[in-house]
Amino acid sequence: MKIISVVGPKKSGKTALVEALVRSLKGRGRVGTVKNMPGHPVEDRGDTRRHFDAGAEAVVGVGQEGVYFKVARGGSLEEALEELRNGGVEYAIVEGFKRSGLPKIVLGGIEVKNPVRMVDASPPFGDDLIEELVDLLISLPDL
Repeated sequence: MKIISVVGPKKSGKTALVEALVRSLKGRGRVGTVKNMPGHPVEDRGDTRRHFDAGAEAVVGVGQEGVYFKVARGGSLEEALEELRNGGVEYAIVEGFKRSGLPKIVLGGIEVKNPVRMVDASPPFGDDLIEELVDLLISLPDL
């Protein structure tokens, strides 16, 4: 499974970028997302709903009340990714988890480990940028 995380400060456009990536990827294979929701109730609204509306087949929210799964139950990023993998997801887009070891698309100039692309743009994101980021994800090794 190809996995990338989209990270950045609050209100930097992370969810909008995840939506655009999901829309672009959904014709190329099964897409799932994981949303880091620290300090938020985990529910079927807001950003997790936006991931579904963009076309993700599976969405996992990890937050203060545990884990919200559309497909299963678990308790960590690793378990969430394993559930997506077991569900046949080919592309996983993770929103947040900036301290993870995952490769990252970085918004807002924050410093993180494993950045693969810094994005100096805000929504709406152009089609050329989205295509470049999709090609980048496709080129990554399976995790």
